[in-house]
Amino acid sequence: MIDFVRLRYLDKNRIEPFISNKNNFDKLHTVLEYHSGEISYPFTANISSMEIRISDKEVFVKNSLHKLYNELQKAKSQNYNDFTYSALSNTIQHLDSKLIDLRKTRLTQLEFGLNIELPVSAESIIRENVILHKLKFHNHNEQFGGRGEYKQFNHSNYYFKIYDKAKQYQLDKHVIRFEIKYKSSKGFNSLGVFNIHDLKSKKLLQNLFGDLLKRFDELTIVDNITTDSKITAKDKSKLETYLSYNYWDKLSERHNRNRKITEKKAFLSLLVKNDLLKTKTFLRANLTRKFDELLNS
Repeated sequence: MIDFVRLRYLDKNRIEPFISNKNNFDKLHTVLEYHSGEISYPFTANISSMEIRISDKEVFVKNSLHKLYNELQKAKSQNYNDFTYSALSNTIQHLDSKLIDLRKTRLTQLEFGLNIELPVSAESIIRENVILHKLKFHNHNEQFGGRGEYKQFNHSNYYFKIYDKAKQYQLDKHVIRFEIKYKSSKGFNSLGVFNIHDLKSKKLLQNLFGDLLKRFDELTIVDNITTDSKITAKDKSKLETYLSYNYWDKLSERHNRNRKITEKKAFLSLLVKNDLLKTKTFLRANLTRKFDELLNS
């Protein structure tokens, strides 16, 4: 569920002496000017892979809670396994035991996502079936040197990411990840999340999942058309038009906006008529099942 977090301390004057104390952190990295011996910001310390960074004006703590949990379990630093509600709560409590005033911090960035297993490769689904988000083309499409397919859609307050988690970590099963990364607190404050301890609330986690599901529903995910398909040539031609980003881009112009609403309905009707939403229906059902499983574990 929760992966990357970035939180900011509101009272730098209280937390900096705590982190600088050797009894609390045995390693504190600083910038040293060689000739004068003058020490400068930033100061950095770590709780496993979680980085604490002190500048002259503020203090941030950031990185993956999921990876931190696995590190605490003496496992590999990874985020492809299940990260249950109880594991999340225990990880937040661990941070609380290592720091002070954690309840007085404010979350500034947050990632929420789910890994689900597939009967076929995630790479093929991402490449062939995941086409548009909010009828816009992806901003990034990476293969990571053959280590998996990755599509990212950029929006003003968030990134929506879909990628091949199994190939990223060379797993012997098929795993796809859907993830929303909030670029600022504006995206999740409206869902009731302000502080890292809020992430222990099942109600607020349900709010975050609801937002992820909303973004998932905005994806255009279309089944492959097989060679023995009974779809008419006319419908195939319409589909080619509707699956073009340029078509929707032109309809976004002010004088075409009423037509765009009509065409969106026609596109959905065409997909339903030709039974081309099986992949999307399957993925949505498994996202819901996985969230419920993690929340109750």
